[in-house]
Amino acid sequence: MLVARAQLDLIRDLVARFQQDDSMMRPVADFQSQYVAIVALLRSVGHVFANVDCHDAARREYSREQWPIWRRDPIFSEFIEPTRNALLKEFQGGLELRSEGFGTIAVVVDPTMPGNVARVAAFDAREVRDRLGRPVLPNFHAAIAFWDRCLSQAETAFGEAPTLRS
Repeated sequence: MLVARAQLDLIRDLVARFQQDDSMMRPVADFQSQYVAIVALLRSVGHVFANVDCHDAARREYSREQWPIWRRDPIFSEFIEPTRNALLKEFQGGLELRSEGFGTIAVVVDPTMPGNVARVAAFDAREVRDRLGRPVLPNFHAAIAFWDRCLSQAETAFGEAPTLRS
């Protein structure tokens, strides 16, 4: 199995957890960190594929041929790449706390946090928006589908058995 496939499976699990609606108030930092982790991992799937899975000459050539095509796909060029860059290279973005995705934000005593306080809120991922006002979940699902297609094509090209996905 491709290492990038295992990474994509982890991303699926993280998105499932991110969108889980349990109506519990939790630290806002937990939701923010989940979002940042998902975005960063979505971008790094391609790096893992190119740098780990393409270990021989034929696979490296396949990767070199596919990257320009993959980079032009709208989900990559309009969401994955710019969102990762904004978050990790410019520290812009994150989840908009004023969106409908967060319930009332409360401040609670938490001796484990700096300043001994934490902001907590209920969270509805279906309503959360990114820095450009776009719903987050459809982009996450589209990005997963994009990488799934790319990796499936690579698995076929490499003669690897298709990986069963749920």
